[in-house]
Amino acid sequence: MWKTRSKILFTVGLGIPVLVLMQMFMYAMYKIFGWDIRLNLLWLCNHWMSRMGWMSVGQFLLLLVLLTFAGTSWMLIRRIVQTRAAVTKLRSMEVRAWSEKMNARYRHLKKPRFLVVDKPSPVAFTIGLWRPCIVLSTGLLRMLDTDEEKAVVYHEVHHLWHRDPLKTTLLSVFATMMPYIPVLKHTSQQYRIVREILADNEAIERTGNAAGIGSALLKLLRACTPTGEGRAMTIQSSFADTSVNVRISRLLDPERDVTLRLPRYAILISVTVFLLLSVLFVWSIG
Repeated sequence: MWKTRSKILFTVGLGIPVLVLMQMFMYAMYKIFGWDIRLNLLWLCNHWMSRMGWMSVGQFLLLLVLLTFAGTSWMLIRRIVQTRAAVTKLRSMEVRAWSEKMNARYRHLKKPRFLVVDKPSPVAFTIGLWRPCIVLSTGLLRMLDTDEEKAVVYHEVHHLWHRDPLKTTLLSVFATMMPYIPVLKHTSQQYRIVREILADNEAIERTGNAAGIGSALLKLLRACTPTGEGRAMTIQSSFADTSVNVRISRLLDPERDVTLRLPRYAILISVTVFLLLSVLFVWSIG
């Protein structure tokens, strides 16, 4: 069930922006190079507005297209640069002996890449786009018992295997750059919740119970209050900063289902945008 929800949310959150960007690309090629692409909805919209004498609106559309492409590219490049800088800083704090110890202890898990940093506060997250790694702090490893450590590792390994930092970053960037499709914002938020639940399920399945993941989560929540500044600057999936209330309720009552609903106004606005484009398409070719 949760895997299906994850696939649907990711398909919606990535599919809609990709389709919109494809349409924008064809429209931009038409405006800049004169490509004659008759099936492009934005071209049809511009053609209709030109017939109505609204050339300024057509120019606004071109500006929107260029801003969307430029903004998306800038945000992605910015995230990549910030993440590389964060990884470099973490490498300078690495306790190599502990990292090698963790890599050897969990080498049966498709060789996950561990980076143990010298930090007294408990830290656990997965960071990186192309080659993600699991970052743990010495403070965390000293605080957790064996079962709790395994639960945290299995949770983060799930993020690493499924490249969750990359996927959540893409959805977040597209949602930010396309505010006129508000359903993307809520899809991105709920996708993060679903991924955390699936990571918890991975830990529960491998440890055989929810005690380890539950007690580890509570220890981290008691030990520190996560700040959004650092997480906003890097590409990562953190163990204790996402959907905590939902996760705790599921750990207390695993049989209880969690209903994820998109706000009606977001769906209404998004559907209206697509219906309007469809009406323009049908009207223009009619």
